[in-house]
Amino acid sequence: GCASRPGMAFTNIIGRKLNREVINLGFSGNALLDLEVAEIMAAIKDPGIYVLDYVPNASPENITEKGENFFRILRNAHPDVPVIFLEDPVFPFSYFDQRIKDEIAKKNAAQEDLFRKLSESGEKNIYFLNSSKEIGMDNEATVDGIHFTDLGMVRYTDFILPTLKKVLRNRK
Repeated sequence: GCASRPGMAFTNIIGRKLNREVINLGFSGNALLDLEVAEIMAAIKDPGIYVLDYVPNASPENITEKGENFFRILRNAHPDVPVIFLEDPVFPFSYFDQRIKDEIAKKNAAQEDLFRKLSESGEKNIYFLNSSKEIGMDNEATVDGIHFTDLGMVRYTDFILPTLKKVLRNRK
């Protein structure tokens, strides 16, 4: 939302670095695990990877109640497509705001619980990324403590790119 120009959005940076099309169905503050969004994602022909990065907007209850159904819609449509589960970034200001720190911890715990449940049920080709070092702790990665600056977009790319490359390499 706060890149200085379209080319600095992390989706565009990732697309350039991978030489692949990247589709971001981000809905700003509305990424609430709506199953209709999963259906739209599932309708994409021949996806390479699904990255589930809804945690910053979803509540722990959303993740617990809808997360598995959301995943199943994708998995049923594309059984071999890798799925990456991301946590909410740990924002530097959360160290000074106990309510936010607790909220992030609860959301991330719900996401990790979902991943663990799917993994223990035998799901393959799923990945989990802990976000504790996603954007750094110097307060330079966001414009307001939450929304990424150009630097935040680059750090996000640097954080996720090694996993994307590994997963794509393994998919061939």
